[in-house]
Amino acid sequence: MLFDKPNVLEGLRNAEIAGSSQAAALQVFGLKWTIADGHDYSTLDEALEQKSLEVTEVDASGRVPTIKVVNKSERMVFLMAGEELVGGKQNRILNASMMVPARGEMPIPVTCVERGRWGYKSRNFSSGNTSSHSTLRRMIARQVSGSYRIEGRPSTDQGAVWREVDRKMETMGSKSSSDALHDLYTDHAKKLDDMVGRCSLPEGANGAAFAISGRIVGADLFDKPGTLRKLWSKLVRGYAADALEDPTEKPPTVEARDVSEWLRSASGAKQQWFDSPGVGKDVRIEGDRLVGASLVVDQRPIHLELFREEQPEREPVAAR
Repeated sequence: MLFDKPNVLEGLRNAEIAGSSQAAALQVFGLKWTIADGHDYSTLDEALEQKSLEVTEVDASGRVPTIKVVNKSERMVFLMAGEELVGGKQNRILNASMMVPARGEMPIPVTCVERGRWGYKSRNFSSGNTSSHSTLRRMIARQVSGSYRIEGRPSTDQGAVWREVDRKMETMGSKSSSDALHDLYTDHAKKLDDMVGRCSLPEGANGAAFAISGRIVGADLFDKPGTLRKLWSKLVRGYAADALEDPTEKPPTVEARDVSEWLRSASGAKQQWFDSPGVGKDVRIEGDRLVGASLVVDQRPIHLELFREEQPEREPVAAR
C-alpha cells in the first residue's frame, strides 16, 4: 500500500534545548521537539511489572537471534532498541525499536550479550533495567541498517557484538563467568547510579542529547515526555557506561549551540523505510558521520535514535 512518507527528521530543525546537566565526562541536554502524540502504549518494564507481557525463548531449544513476546493486554507495548532482557538461555538486547500489538504474539530480533552461557537460568526473561552502552547501540544501528537492505530484516553481526562486549568488559575491568555484559553494570552500579542521580530530567522534555568528553555522541527523542521519563535511567546509564572510560578530572565540554547545530545538520540525513517486525515502520537513517533509526506508527514517530560516528580514517597514500 502506498502512502506519503513524512520526514521523521523535520522536527529536529526547531528542536529546543531544555536545560543541561553534567556528571564527570557525561553531558546531557534536554530536548523539546514538536511531534504528534496520540498512541497509547506501555513500555517494556511497565508491561513486565504488570505481568501483561511474557518474554520467552521461541521454543524449548531456543534460537540465539530470536525470542518471543506475548502481549496479554489491550495496550500496545513499546520496546526500545538496546534494552536488555536477562534470563532465558542467555541475556539478549533488542536490535531495534518495535511496537508489540495489543493482544499480539510475535518473534523479536535480538542479539546475545552473554556468550558463555547457553542453558536456562529462567523460563521467562525479565528486565535488565539497562540499555546497552552507546558504543554498542551505535554499532548495532549501523549493522541493522545494512541487514534491512540486504535481508529485509533487522539482524546483527553477532561475532562483532561479542568482540565489542569483550572490549568493553576488559576496558572497564569487569569479570564475568559467562561473559555477560550485564555484570559490567552490576560491577559499576554505584558509579552509574551516582551519574544518573546527577543528570536531571528537564521538565517537559521529550528527548535528550548526550556528549562525552566534549564530543556529541547521540540523541534519543520520543513522542511524549512520559516515555522519556520512564526510560531516562536506562538511557543515561547506557551513555554513562561509556563516559566512565574517561578518567579525566576536567574533561572538555560542548555548548548547547553545538547540539542545536548537530541536530539541524542531522535533519537532512537519508531515510529508508522498512516494515518493522511489529506495528509500524522502521525508518533507517544515514548521513555524514551519522546513523540512526525511527520507529513510526501511523506516520507518527514514536522513537528517534541518532548516533554520531567517528571520522573515518583516511586511506594511506600509495608511494610513488
